Amino acid sequence: MNTTLTKISILIVIAALMVVIFRVSIFNFARPFFLDGGDRNCLDTLDEMNVQYKSLGDMHEGQCVVKNAVRIEHYPDTRLSSPVTLTCPSATNLALFLADIGAKEIKHLGTYNCRDTRGSRVTSEHGYGTAIDISEIDSASVQKDWNKDTKKGGILQNAHKSACKKFSNVLTPDSNADHADHFHLDNGLSFGC
Repeated sequence: MNTTLTKISILIVIAALMVVIFRVSIFNFARPFFLDGGDRNCLDTLDEMNVQYKSLGDMHEGQCVVKNAVRIEHYPDTRLSSPVTLTCPSATNLALFLADIGAKEIKHLGTYNCRDTRGSRVTSEHGYGTAIDISEIDSASVQKDWNKDTKKGGILQNAHKSACKKFSNVLTPDSNADHADHFHLDNGLSFGC
């Protein structure tokens, strides 16, 4: 059986037991054991992609753990509204995503942030450095242009389609009201697009 599939299966069983027996605190305890920082090979991949980054090593803050964290000011062909802090694999996926959609500039609402998911006690994927919230791509606003039959709406639809190939989870304004103004992209446990 595939090692990743085995880990996911075990995590699902653990999560189900936690919800029934112990609530979410054990999930928050167990989740870091299933994180992948990508080791030195991942940093080599960023080098090959000409991504300028600062390696931060493993980060720990309360219940939050970020393995093989990197800080990126900008990507080779994409300007960021502010620096991002992500796991190396998530930073690599973001680089591939940005290149795929040809983004020249993105505005985001954040990456690493040690916090719980809204309305729960489960640590957010932001707390593991695996998530980014993007509000604008090349002047196309998720809040204003999503689902519009315009050039900017097309930019966002193309970005959504590409994100679904690069990230485990992609949330849009169609997902729920919490994402009315941004795309949430993460490499956490997969729920899909």
